[in-house]
Amino acid sequence: MPDVTIFTDGAARGNPNGPGGYGAIVRYTDAGGKVYEREYSAGFAVTTNNRMELMAAIVALENLKVACNVTLYSDSKYLVDAYNEGWVWYWREHGYRNKQGDTVKNAELWKRLLEQTDRHEVVFEWVKGHNGHPENERCDELATSAADGEKLYTDDGGDLRDPELYVEKPKTVPGLGDGSADGENGNSLLTAYKPGTMSREELFSMIEALRARIDAEMEILEQMEEEYYSGEE
Repeated sequence: MPDVTIFTDGAARGNPNGPGGYGAIVRYTDAGGKVYEREYSAGFAVTTNNRMELMAAIVALENLKVACNVTLYSDSKYLVDAYNEGWVWYWREHGYRNKQGDTVKNAELWKRLLEQTDRHEVVFEWVKGHNGHPENERCDELATSAADGEKLYTDDGGDLRDPELYVEKPKTVPGLGDGSADGENGNSLLTAYKPGTMSREELFSMIEALRARIDAEMEILEQMEEEYYSGEE
C-alpha cells in the first residue's frame, strides 16, 4: 500500500457556538521521489472545535482513492487519544456509549471516521499546536480562514456527509467583539479600536496583544477539553 502523510487541524471561533473550520494537508511521495500534496478546508457557521478536528481527518482520509498506510498528525488530544488509548473500539462495540452508559459526543462523525480507519492502516501522532510546526501552522491557517470565510455550511449535528450552505454568515463571534462589556477578561482590545485614531504601529501592537491573549486562552481550553474527554473512556 502507498505511504501517505496527513496533517490536520480544526478551529472554532467562540467554541462551541461560533463559526468553525477544518484544514488538512495530504502528502504522498512516489517511487521517483516526486512529492504530491493537496490541501482541503471548509467552514461551518455554528460548530465546535472537536467536530472540526474530526472533519479534517475524515475528509483527508476519504479523498485517498486507494487503501494506504497513513501517518496522521493532529494537535487534538480528543482525536489522537481516542485511537491510541483504544476508546473508539470500546465505543463501537458498545453502540457508541461510554463506560458510564452515555452516548458518545459526535457519534455520527466517529462512525464516519471509523469507516476510513477500517479502509486504511492509520497511525495517529499528536503534535503540540501553536508551536511552530510548519504543517500544523498551515492547517491552522486553512481552518481559521475557512471559519472566517463567506462560504459556510450548516452543522446539523450529524455526520456532515452532504452539508447545506448556511444562508447568512454570523456577524459576530460570541464573547469576542460582540459589543458586550468586558471588564478584565473581555473585548477591551477590540472595542478600544476606532478607525483613524491610531498609528499603524499602535494597531500592530494591539493585534499582537490580542493574538497572544487568544493563544493563551486556547492553551487553557485544550487542557480543559483533555481533562473532560478523558472521562469518555
